Amino acid sequence: MTSMLDQLRNEYGDQLKRDRSKEFGPEFVRTTDLERQLVNRYGFDAIRLIFEDRNSANYFPLGQLPHDCPWTHLNGLDLRSAIEKIFAPIAADVPTLIETLAERCEHLYAEKSEATWALHYFLNMTLYDERPYYHIYSGGPPNLSPRINPCLAKYDWPIPSDLARLYAVHDGFGPILGTEHICVMAEIMDPICQKQDTYPEGYQFRDLLEFHPDGAGNAQCFYRQDGKFTTVDWDHEVWEISGPQDFFDYIDQRLSELDEE
Repeated sequence: MTSMLDQLRNEYGDQLKRDRSKEFGPEFVRTTDLERQLVNRYGFDAIRLIFEDRNSANYFPLGQLPHDCPWTHLNGLDLRSAIEKIFAPIAADVPTLIETLAERCEHLYAEKSEATWALHYFLNMTLYDERPYYHIYSGGPPNLSPRINPCLAKYDWPIPSDLARLYAVHDGFGPILGTEHICVMAEIMDPICQKQDTYPEGYQFRDLLEFHPDGAGNAQCFYRQDGKFTTVDWDHEVWEISGPQDFFDYIDQRLSELDEE
């Protein structure tokens, strides 16, 4: 018997591919509209088709999470209840984020890879041109005892306690880097400073721990001062840091902003 995924692949597989011989703009609109329409109509089967080249054969939706999955205990819960249970350890710190996830999440599913598991939150959002689309936040397994990576060890950095509390929920979540990828900025920037004989004013790169790069060169970082930690925004164009902001205030606000402007 032909599965629903097979039927969708046969009917829509080629349509989901962007025709590179055509102008990008109209093709982007066509393919993103089709993706959204297919998910609206076929749900999780459409998600498996859209991400078939990204290991979707190993996607498992809430309610069908395998026994060896870190989130198998969520089976039997609805989406809102599952999200609230996941984030219960930091519920008081990120109320806006939890409510945003609960309101926007249409599908919650785990992915098994060779090395680990990830939990994907399929969220509805609005594009800059006001078309409905989706955004996915992915979270790593809970890590109750996060270890410092070699970069942190090199610059004598602990894992800040607030970051460790997030890692107890997800070791890496959405754009927030996990334990393996957080990096002291001195690792990259100090050689540049030495080469250009130019140094930042008022701080040292060894005191900035990047945990949220914005993809455009800027980053939100923990800032170490006299053994205390806050977070600041680092501007890559002028090498300036912003005023301090509490870590959970930052992620509660920043990660709750899904719609494009």
